[in-house]
Amino acid sequence: MSKELLVDRYIDILKSAGKKPGTLKQYASDLNQFISWLDSSHVQTLHALTSEDMNTYVNRLEEKQLRPATMKRHLSAINQFLAHHQLGIKASSDQDPTRHAIPLTPQDFVSHHEITSLLDSMKKPIRSAARDELINRNLAIVHLLRYKGLRPKDLSALDMNTVNLAQSTIQYSRDGRTVSYSLSPKEVQYLRDYIMGIEPLKRPRFHTDDPLFVAYNNRSKDYQSDYVNQQPKRLSVRSIQEMIKDEVRLAGLRKISAKHLRNSCILDHVQSGQNESDIQHYFHLTHSFSLHRYKQYMTSPDFLTNETP
Repeated sequence: MSKELLVDRYIDILKSAGKKPGTLKQYASDLNQFISWLDSSHVQTLHALTSEDMNTYVNRLEEKQLRPATMKRHLSAINQFLAHHQLGIKASSDQDPTRHAIPLTPQDFVSHHEITSLLDSMKKPIRSAARDELINRNLAIVHLLRYKGLRPKDLSALDMNTVNLAQSTIQYSRDGRTVSYSLSPKEVQYLRDYIMGIEPLKRPRFHTDDPLFVAYNNRSKDYQSDYVNQQPKRLSVRSIQEMIKDEVRLAGLRKISAKHLRNSCILDHVQSGQNESDIQHYFHLTHSFSLHRYKQYMTSPDFLTNETP
């Protein structure tokens, strides 16, 4: 029986149970979205579904920056569907304390070899005027993802008044507390070269709310402007995600996302023995349970026998 037909029959069961039309419509939408992803990921049947597949799907949802209530509703619909078919697999996110029940594996991180290969590849021009113009910007972004643990939405939101290249810091207020990131000399150089490489009229201005990372038009081969706000146009979250995907492909690596880079940074901090409350605040983790998965991974045979990220 096809996966689509299983969804239809499940919706019929819910209808017989007295679920309201609006609820049925939402369930169908959530489940069909899930089934479409399974098809695109070449998961042939529900019984072929693995916990790793579910982790990948949840990571994809988290990259969309869904509201917590939307994420909870979506995962709840999927979990009830999976439970109905007695699959014994559960989908959960960092917004759900039970996420720690899904073990992390080496595939959830980026290894030393992978990040080295990625950064080396990113430094090499490919005779593409658009991509090669952005080498310093993209290197700065990947460094901030891997070594500072920022998320794409954090990077997109950074303003020039949060950056102090003279003091090698990025600093801003979050949840009433100041979060400060110390930049390495290499990271400062990437940011400086990227900023100064933009023509003066389109360059983000220091000590203003101009965005640090500016959108780029690949067709016109030029940085874009936000004429409404009279400032450079902010680089979008999606553009950051697509850039990572393109650079990973050019480097010939497996599928690596911002999530893999951030996971590796979190693991670094957990390994260092820092205070858990400080780590939780630094990475803006909603639940203290989130760190349990990393501590659990550090005791696993995978961590002890494989190359550490």
